Amino acid sequence: MFSCLSGIFILEGFGDGCHDTRNFSLNLPQKYNNMLKYHIIESGYFLGDGGVMFGPVPKKYWSAKYRVDEKNMCEMSLRCLFIETDTRRILVDAGLGNKHEARLKFFQPYNQRDMVEEIRKIGYEPEEVTDVILTHLHFDHCGASTVLNAKNEAEPTFPNATYRVSLSQWKNYRNPTLFEKGSFFPENIEPVYDAGQLQFVLGDTALDDQIRLELYDGHTPGQIVVLFETEGEKYAFPGDVVPTSLNIALSWLSAYDNSVAVAMEEKKRFLDKAKKEKRTLIFYHDAYTPMAKL
Repeated sequence: MFSCLSGIFILEGFGDGCHDTRNFSLNLPQKYNNMLKYHIIESGYFLGDGGVMFGPVPKKYWSAKYRVDEKNMCEMSLRCLFIETDTRRILVDAGLGNKHEARLKFFQPYNQRDMVEEIRKIGYEPEEVTDVILTHLHFDHCGASTVLNAKNEAEPTFPNATYRVSLSQWKNYRNPTLFEKGSFFPENIEPVYDAGQLQFVLGDTALDDQIRLELYDGHTPGQIVVLFETEGEKYAFPGDVVPTSLNIALSWLSAYDNSVAVAMEEKKRFLDKAKKEKRTLIFYHDAYTPMAKL
């Protein structure tokens, strides 16, 4: 788990306005009040092709800012979030899980952590998790939503939790485009639906007075961004709306985005609001900069 803040401030554009994520850090204590605590769960890492991860950005720019090996592969994190309140124990995103090791060979997953064991380290059993919020249903964000039982069948990992995904994301998953179809693994979510544990988010909504869910398109329809507050601090977990600190720059997008034009507009909409509210962003895929305060 992570208990300090690493930050980077990035200007727009491809070149000198984007600072080096490896050389700048801002150390601040993790903050919480009696009502809400948060924990970062580093669920594992994988290797992503830099040309895909940073899409339209020329390699000479992204390779100067993000480490890359001789095969053009970049280390990417699977950074999940766990929130405690007086009444809720919430997991936000669920990494790759352990059901698809052979299928994910290209991405070379490593240092994968068992989500149940990581939550036990925080102090809870899987039966005590009340909510699972999935920013979207791509396989790298919901893998540990289900687990294989003794019969080698997938079942919900958290039997008493309400799982939340946006309705527009669900409809997109059920009727995917050819471009996005390979990003969905039905066994990650269908057992949750069959168990009656899935609840659809229809639009921007408040989960309680400290946690809000907002929907953004572009990378994929109806992606959830989780906004929450502690004592004197405001945070955002933007998932793949802003997957790394480098992606704070508007023109730094991904080839995985369903619609690059929409993704850029939606990212601007999110960042304009996050900057106004002085939020700290928690990056799902940045292996070197877990957080940045805007």
